[in-house]
Amino acid sequence: MLVQQAQAHPVAAILIGLGLALVTAAGLWLWAADRRRIAAHEREVAITDGMTGDQFEHFTARLMRASGFRGVQVVGGSGDMGADVVARTPDGRRVVVQCKRFAGNLGSPHVQRFAGTAREIHGAEVALLVTTGRPTAQARDVALRCRITLIDRAALAHWLSTQALDC
Repeated sequence: MLVQQAQAHPVAAILIGLGLALVTAAGLWLWAADRRRIAAHEREVAITDGMTGDQFEHFTARLMRASGFRGVQVVGGSGDMGADVVARTPDGRRVVVQCKRFAGNLGSPHVQRFAGTAREIHGAEVALLVTTGRPTAQARDVALRCRITLIDRAALAHWLSTQALDC
């Protein structure tokens, strides 16, 4: 039936074919652009791979300042009890950040330790755990239950590209 219609209306068939080709080409172009954007974000995050923990804390603090956080201070070090960076959100809430720069999995014990100190000891209204690692399902669950915003590698790449963080 399609062949008969195409034979009966060759101009319409050609226009429809061209339209389908353009839609397909546009879809492929958008897909490729998205892949390039993701690769660019990964390159931005990749600069953290060679950093020390201290350098990553300062990197996170600079990103927070660029994102509109106020009073950003790096406080990490020996005896920091889980607080590496403290700041205020643009609307004035106290933020406590734990930075974990490593390539492996981030397990629930890391999140649990931070959950035990962020609010009770450091007075966090917003608790952020920023990692270049891969949080396990259990770590994500603990973070959700403890109201900890977990910034993994992909979220860090997005934060870097937009300099915006919802918390």
